[in-house]
Amino acid sequence: MNMRALIVIALLAASPAAAQRFDSNAPIDVDAGRIDIADDANEAIFSGAVVIRQGSMTLNADRVRISYSKDNAGSPQVQRLDALGSVRLRQDTMRATSNSGVYDVNRKLVTLIGNVKLDRGTDHLEGTRVVWNLATRTTSFDARTASNPGGRVTGRFTVPQKKQP
Repeated sequence: MNMRALIVIALLAASPAAAQRFDSNAPIDVDAGRIDIADDANEAIFSGAVVIRQGSMTLNADRVRISYSKDNAGSPQVQRLDALGSVRLRQDTMRATSNSGVYDVNRKLVTLIGNVKLDRGTDHLEGTRVVWNLATRTTSFDARTASNPGGRVTGRFTVPQKKQP
């Protein structure tokens, strides 16, 4: 299995902004308590305080599972990435946290789920779920759930101060 390809997909999944500036030539650093490859189940599992870094981007999670299929030559083709437990994503001035995250590679959707908090510079948003569509470069932030249909997204945006003449 090509572990570099799996890690690159993990890093792309972390942030739509990262996909715009992604440098596949930057060194990749992985730190995990354990990495297991279950080839019969078509998955690779990174566990134990997982940290994946490339350039200015860092993805942290308790566990990261990468699901893949195999092409006719037997090479893995990543289908989905699941980051589970204490998910944190950092790149440049953006910081996001959630309970879990999913990257659907074929649909080009990145979803953070559960207690989502997103900070970019001094701006802040909170909700239950955020979905980034990497193909259309659109974002949807939601707070409604089955148990809380009236949930609300909250946020604070700073207004730049004008300099006095």
